[in-house]
Formats: sequence, structure tokens, C-alpha cells
Amino acid sequence: MPTDAVEIAVRWRDSARFTAWLDAAYGQRWNARWSEFGGLRLEPEEPGEHRWQTRYGQLRAQMCEELPEAIEVRQGHRSYRVVPLVAVELTDPRAAELLRRHRQRTAGSAG
Repeated sequence: MPTDAVEIAVRWRDSARFTAWLDAAYGQRWNARWSEFGGLRLEPEEPGEHRWQTRYGQLRAQMCEELPEAIEVRQGHRSYRVVPLVAVELTDPRAAELLRRHRQRTAGSAG
């Protein structure tokens, strides 16, 4: 599925390390008032969306007390901890709609 940003979960107790990473990655926070990145402090504790532009691309963070349950997915020689697709589908209406359309298209081409 194409995406415009990487979505991650970050524990609140790790927010200082996350902020340091954002600073090193030339992060700029999304400013909803101006509809552009920049002009706001990086720290997740500050008011505003948890959305940043970095030198690596856009990033959205779900700030939480504990990380959600994850599964390991392998791509080549690398492995990644990800939230199971069913959990994403239950919590993200946009993802659920994309998955529904994909399943319809796949079912239609199978017959």
C-alpha cells in the first residue's frame, strides 16, 4: 500500500530520545494553522499533531504509554516489528477501506 508517511509508535518515556533523533534528522513539525511544516517546537509534548518532515521523509507518531503488540515481518535479510494488519484495519478507517478495495479486486480476479 502506498503511504505518504511512515507511522511509528513511541513510548512517552522515550520522547526525549525521539526529539533528539528528530533534531538530528532536521525535523520540522506540521503546523496545521499554516498548513505547512515548520514554525513549531519538535517535542511531542508540545501541542499539535504528531507529524514531522525529516530528511528521510514524513513521519507520524502514535505516542503511547506502552508499545502495541507486534509481530515480526521479514523482508530479505531484514526483519521489522510491525502491528498486525488486522489491528491496523480495526483502528484506521482509511487503511480498512484500502484493504476492503484490495480484497474485492483480488476476489474479482481470482474467478
